[in-house]
Amino acid sequence: MKHMKSEAYGYMKDMFTQHNMVKRVVLSFISIIIMGFGISLFSVSGFGVDPFTSMNMNVASTLSIGFGTYQLIVNAVILLYVIIVAHRGLVGVGTVFNMVGCGYTCEFFQGLIQPVVNEHYTYAVRIPLLLIGIITLCFACSLFFTANIGVGPYDALGFMLSRGIKLEHKWVRVITDVTVIFIGLVVSGGLNAILSGNFNEIKNIGIGTIITAFCMGPLINAFNKNVSAKIFNVDYEKISKEVAFFMIKGAFLKNSRPTYIAKADGSVKTNSYSL
Repeated sequence: MKHMKSEAYGYMKDMFTQHNMVKRVVLSFISIIIMGFGISLFSVSGFGVDPFTSMNMNVASTLSIGFGTYQLIVNAVILLYVIIVAHRGLVGVGTVFNMVGCGYTCEFFQGLIQPVVNEHYTYAVRIPLLLIGIITLCFACSLFFTANIGVGPYDALGFMLSRGIKLEHKWVRVITDVTVIFIGLVVSGGLNAILSGNFNEIKNIGIGTIITAFCMGPLINAFNKNVSAKIFNVDYEKISKEVAFFMIKGAFLKNSRPTYIAKADGSVKTNSYSL
């Protein structure tokens, strides 16, 4: 019981000792809305979505339940595991926003956009939707990560596995992405479609899925440096290229207030952090 109280206190302290907390929370919430919009553009384009979303969409369709509801359930299970096993620095208000809001926001925008696109379902419409979806999603992810008040459950799982099996996160991400794509293919009949050569029957997986695997990282990093870092007035060059690495190692230490250390000559030295 004491451990649980200590952890709960730790979560609260980590969250509310960060500077500009209101700004971080508001922009993190907005980023989830933008993220859902970007994913909906991906889906409507018909060129596939990101690996984790593709699995969730395929399983939800197979079970005949809403994508938002299924994604919420999966994220809740992952989040529970993360809270029990991982460092609390991975979980925050943003994690809850991501878990609850992303799927439902995507469903909402897809419901608005799909009927309009169906009337003009040509490559001249689909390709721009794909490109706009990529840019929108990368900006939203950058804004969400830079807010730095928790990572998404699926991202947290990747960092946990990387830490546990002592393998670089980029390779762990490849493994998890391939795994969720395979699961989505199996449950939706996509694997049988590939084996029989009926590629048109594959759902939610396509060139867009491949593009996200290879292009999202560099694009998100570009948004981090040129847009999001300026919005939040932070300098990632001084701390790390991966925010979550410091969340695991430091538990928001980088956001703590300045400390003052008395020196032998009577002067005072300040230790402060950029973020």
